[in-house]
Amino acid sequence: MAEEIKSRMLNCGRRTYFFDIKRAQTGKPYLQITESRFVEKDEKRRRGNIIIFPEDIENFKLIFNDVAKLLAK
Repeated sequence: MAEEIKSRMLNCGRRTYFFDIKRAQTGKPYLQITESRFVEKDEKRRRGNIIIFPEDIENFKLIFNDVAKLLAK
């Protein structure tokens, strides 16, 4: 199981986002972003996540910032 190094939470109404920096058993750190949201029909939570490794974080950040600017217009 991965060791959790740091965690931040962002509550956005029916959705909650978790930004967790974890360390794999190999010692390699990574970022896991999890979305937890209510499903309207039965009010159960649905979760999904993505994992971003250190070698990809700069490109991820560039693309994220680029599309965030488009949404902010």
